[in-house]
Amino acid sequence: MNTVQRVIRDFCFLILSGGLLGFSVASHGQGVIVTPAAPEAFQPFTLTGVECVPRRSMSTDEQGVTISTENRWIYAPMWPTGECSPAVSRLINIPGLPEGDYQVFNVPETGFIPPMIEIGAVTIAPAPPIQPVFAFYNQSIKHYFITASTTEKDSLLNGGGGGGWDIVDGGFSAWPADGPAPAAAKPVCRFYSAAVNSHFYTAGTGECESLKQPGSGWTYEGIAFRALVPTKGSCYPGTHPVWRLYNDRFAQSDSNHRFVSSADVYRHMIASGWIGEGVAFCSPES
Repeated sequence: MNTVQRVIRDFCFLILSGGLLGFSVASHGQGVIVTPAAPEAFQPFTLTGVECVPRRSMSTDEQGVTISTENRWIYAPMWPTGECSPAVSRLINIPGLPEGDYQVFNVPETGFIPPMIEIGAVTIAPAPPIQPVFAFYNQSIKHYFITASTTEKDSLLNGGGGGGWDIVDGGFSAWPADGPAPAAAKPVCRFYSAAVNSHFYTAGTGECESLKQPGSGWTYEGIAFRALVPTKGSCYPGTHPVWRLYNDRFAQSDSNHRFVSSADVYRHMIASGWIGEGVAFCSPES
C-alpha cells in the first residue's frame, strides 16, 4: 500500500454515515470541511471532521482503500456505525487527487463482500495543460539529456549541441517553467557543468541551492519546467514515476544523469552499472 492509499484510507474514517468532503449525506448533522473548498488536481487539501473509531482493532488489510482514476471511484471498506465508539474530531492532510468527478462507495465490514453503497461524490478541478519533456541520447559521448523546450529539441535534432543527439525514448510530461501549473508542482532547476559536459536537474530546494553556490562546479541555467514530486517515494494517483539514474563517473570527469519513466529501463540501467537514485518526478497521465 503506497502513501496516497494509506492517506485516503485514513480519510475514509472521517465519514460518519456518509459525510464526505463537504458533500453531506444527512446523518446526525455530521459533515466534513474541505480546505480549500474546491481543490484543483494534485493540490494538497485538508479535511476537518469526525472519525468513527472502531471498538476493536483492525488490521492494515481491513483498513485498505482502493482508488480507480480510470473509473473515478473510491472503494472504502468501513465499519458500521453500530460497531464504533463515539465520534472524535480529526484533521487529515490529503496529498491530492487527479482531476475528475469521483463517486465514493462504502462497503460495511462483514464476513462477505456486500453490494457497494454510494455515499457521496467529490469534484477535483482540472490541472493546467501539460507539455512533453523530451529525452535525448548522444552515442558519441554516451550522455543523456532532457529538455522541455521544443526550440531546443528541434535544434538538437538538426545538429545543434555539437551534433549526434537523438530522441531515446518517450520522455515524460510536466508543466511549463513560466506557465500555469498545479500548486503542488515544483520548479525544476537546471544546471550545466563544462567540466563534465553534462546537465543536471533537480526539484529539491536544498539540492538546487547547494549547486548554486560558488565552487560547486555547476552553472545554474534557470527553471527547466515544473513537475510533481513523490511523497515518501510514492506518486499521486493519475501519475507515474520518473526515476533518476547516475553513471557514477565523477572520478573520470564524465558525470551524467538519466531520467526514465520505464521501470524496466530503470532496472536494466542499474544492472548495467548505473546507480538508481529513486523517483525524481511524477509524470501526469495524459
